[in-house]
Amino acid sequence: MLPPPIVAVCVLALCVVLGWAHARALDQLDNTAPEIGSDQTGQGEQAGQGDQAGQDAAAPAPTSWGAIDLWGTAESTLAARAVTNAMTDADQAGANCQAFLAMIATSEGTDRKGDPYRVCYGYRHSIEDLSDHPAVTGEWKGESLDQLGPDYVGKISTAAGRYQIIKPTWLACKRALKLPDFSPASQDAAALYLVKNRGALADVQAGRVASAIAACRREWASLPGAGYGQPEQRLAKLSDAFTTAGGVLA
Repeated sequence: MLPPPIVAVCVLALCVVLGWAHARALDQLDNTAPEIGSDQTGQGEQAGQGDQAGQDAAAPAPTSWGAIDLWGTAESTLAARAVTNAMTDADQAGANCQAFLAMIATSEGTDRKGDPYRVCYGYRHSIEDLSDHPAVTGEWKGESLDQLGPDYVGKISTAAGRYQIIKPTWLACKRALKLPDFSPASQDAAALYLVKNRGALADVQAGRVASAIAACRREWASLPGAGYGQPEQRLAKLSDAFTTAGGVLA
């Protein structure tokens, strides 16, 4: 058995390493900007995820907790468990999570379609194969953003599904949550995982919609205050969408 002083030093060293890894992971997640997107009608719908200048090829995949280290693996497991619990919660907190997801669909404009889970950016393609993200299966290569102006010429958006999740973000969610496909259940879990990673899950569950939107505005460019230069929805409209879907405001 090691002498107590040596054990104490080893424990302290381990804490320092884990703390550094945790801080590094947070840094990488915070510095990952999602991709731009905007409805070609200019009405502020289907804005998609944030602003990687709309170019998947140049967009680094968001760092998954599980891809970092042992600390990250533990964090990923806890996050997955929190998402699972939130998805299956039978009380008002669970209803608020479902309502917030419906609100995101309203903000992104995908709720206008018969099956929002099959919507691709630009509305020109409907997903046929839900075994994975359409940009992963290869059935869809994304849509050009040339129409947004000179800064976007040659760039594309791969925002797809009910929550307009781009390919790199989807791959990170899929890896972290071990999602088997791009089914509605998997898309819901991925969106809620993104909400949790933005630190907004507790606000969503409690019905603090304004706070949750503020925390998630850099994840979805259509949310008010996103600041990506894309049309943004009004908070009042999104609050109405939340309550219409069964959510209860705090």
